[in-house]
Amino acid sequence: MCLVKIPLLGVIKCALYSVLLLLSAVVNASDGASLKTEALNLFSDIKLAEEKLPTRTPTIALYIANSDKRFTIQSVRVSVDGRERARYSYSELETQTLLDGGLHLLSKLALPEENHTISVKFAVTEVGAGPHAERLYPRFEKAISVAENTQWELELIRGGWLQWQDKVAIQLHDHGPENSVSSGYSHPRFRSIYFNAKRHFSFDALADAMVMIKRGVSAGQFSEQVKLALSRSARDLGLTEVPTSLQGLVEFDRLSEESKPSSMFSHFNTGAGLIQQGKYAEGVALLAALSEGELLAPDELLLRDKVNLALGYHFLKQGDSEQSVNYFSQVRRLSPYANKALVGLGWALLSPRQNQAAPLVASDDHSRQAIATATPYLWSGSEDEIAWARRHTPFRRAWAIASGGKEEDLQAAMVPWMELVNRDPLDPAVQEGLLILPYVMSHWAGQAQRAERYYVAASSRLQAALQHLRGASADIQRGGLRAAIDLADQRGGSGWDIWLSALYEDKDAYLDLLLDSPNFHQALSEYRQLVRIRNLLGAYQAGALVAVGGGEFNAKLAALLPRLTASIATRAATLDREALAEIGRHHRRTEMYLAEASFALARNHENTRRKLSGVVWDGELRR
Repeated sequence: MCLVKIPLLGVIKCALYSVLLLLSAVVNASDGASLKTEALNLFSDIKLAEEKLPTRTPTIALYIANSDKRFTIQSVRVSVDGRERARYSYSELETQTLLDGGLHLLSKLALPEENHTISVKFAVTEVGAGPHAERLYPRFEKAISVAENTQWELELIRGGWLQWQDKVAIQLHDHGPENSVSSGYSHPRFRSIYFNAKRHFSFDALADAMVMIKRGVSAGQFSEQVKLALSRSARDLGLTEVPTSLQGLVEFDRLSEESKPSSMFSHFNTGAGLIQQGKYAEGVALLAALSEGELLAPDELLLRDKVNLALGYHFLKQGDSEQSVNYFSQVRRLSPYANKALVGLGWALLSPRQNQAAPLVASDDHSRQAIATATPYLWSGSEDEIAWARRHTPFRRAWAIASGGKEEDLQAAMVPWMELVNRDPLDPAVQEGLLILPYVMSHWAGQAQRAERYYVAASSRLQAALQHLRGASADIQRGGLRAAIDLADQRGGSGWDIWLSALYEDKDAYLDLLLDSPNFHQALSEYRQLVRIRNLLGAYQAGALVAVGGGEFNAKLAALLPRLTASIATRAATLDREALAEIGRHHRRTEMYLAEASFALARNHENTRRKLSGVVWDGELRR
């Protein structure tokens, strides 16, 4: 943005530059969608040609299924002749998709035409069981001799005598060669497409659907469930137009109802709007109903935490600390909103109860008036507002001292704050807590030395946080973040967010900060999508398949891959820029907190100097 005073020509140039930036973003998005469509067409053509190639060694496509609604599959391991050939751990999303009828293509085993022994082991647990619940380990073992390509579905079923016992078993279904697709949705390929679409392997799901269409399968053979999942995949991939091969399967109109917020989110927005309009009773009543509702889905649980946080700060601002404590206490301790709730909970415990007549703090006549005249508002959770309570209640004068019953309130308030300051010092709420403790102790009779030590400790931890942020910035600038993302994406064998757990091993110092940024999320998603597409296509470039069709695929790959690489480089630059911007924002905020801590220390030292100044000068005069 151009904020400085510049000549008219400079204004025109600035405006043109801004327009060009917007047009560039639109063009880049359009080019990216076009590039993905081209990659989909080429990849599906290559896969179709690959399926038609004769194979010297028979192949078994192994699919994993679950028809026992009592249990979820946690992991699977497959061995052939005593040697492990495949292993996979399923995420919560994947286990649910298996229960919904999806099939996971675990592996394609190429086995010589001779006798083999295949062994399969599942680890399963009851639906809804906790992480430490008891597990069952059903096994399947079979002596086989494969003469041609086939598809096996290994299905978890209810086991035991007459199927009434509380046991499970693995059942084998042989679906025959892959090119037999006349059986409709029961065919493994349809259910595998659904599984990939639901777990956000969007490119893979759409490419497999295109292969089936190009093999002569009609769009009518796809179930409505699969069509909806494919439409979501096209949206997630950022396609602006439906490729010809997917017309009839992908319909963006199907997603129009999905894009609308659920009733709970609509009620939250309505309640927030009412409070912002000054209709506090109506707005609070609507939010309170959400707080008390039974919300089970993860996003709904997060919404309930946000509602409780909002109501907690709303009543704190009104001076009703009893209600405030009630709502803050309902925010889950492992929620993303927990740290902000701990900040507010301490102030609510320290604030006067509603209609309490006793003075808030000795030597401070303005504190109660500050609360009484404050306009109630819906707490937004903004980092800039976390320090609101410390700056408005309950000590408006620098040297006010709590007395009487307020000392007990101070002790109660210290409990959540002490929990808070032991958490991540890069979190803005934790940084606020680092200043709250010494601030409160400086207004507590006889605690001046403890306040001094806490200010020193806060300065030390904030300086360490700044050092972490400088290191994060340097790591991003030298490409460390993208290298870690690429390495994590290459590791298979688990569906647990695919890459995130591995990435935390190296980037835990700053990854959480980046994941809070929507702009970083968008840049990361686009970058990873393009890298996956390039890797899938690149795997075929040096293979024997390029000879099919007189080298046609080789020529197309040679033309497409450099463009993909160039687009990835552009997205990589955007990813780094967004990451650095987010780190820079946290760096500036941490510097502000450090400056505030340093100022508080200086103020305390000035107070001490004033007390000692008379003694020092008297001593000088005696000399």
